[in-house]
Amino acid sequence: MLAEIVDMKDREIELNLQDEDISVMYIVQHELLKEKNVEFAGVVLKHPLIKDYLIRVVTKKKVSMEAFQDACMSASENIELLNSVIKDALKKYSA
Repeated sequence: MLAEIVDMKDREIELNLQDEDISVMYIVQHELLKEKNVEFAGVVLKHPLIKDYLIRVVTKKKVSMEAFQDACMSASENIELLNSVIKDALKKYSA
């Protein structure tokens, strides 16, 4: 995955992300939109044949980069929890 900051202000950030599945961006967007201080979070696929995306975050009070990082951490924690639950279910199923 490649990431580049296109534009960054105190309450606004635009990131260009390449070589990643759009599902990852949607998960981060979902986590961002759960945050009360996030005013807008959007993902745009620049071209359907090229994995090149733009994600834009606008916050009310919180620094936009902090909100983005927090959303990534929250998404990661949810994936770890899901992985743990699935492992437990597989153990019960195998027994």
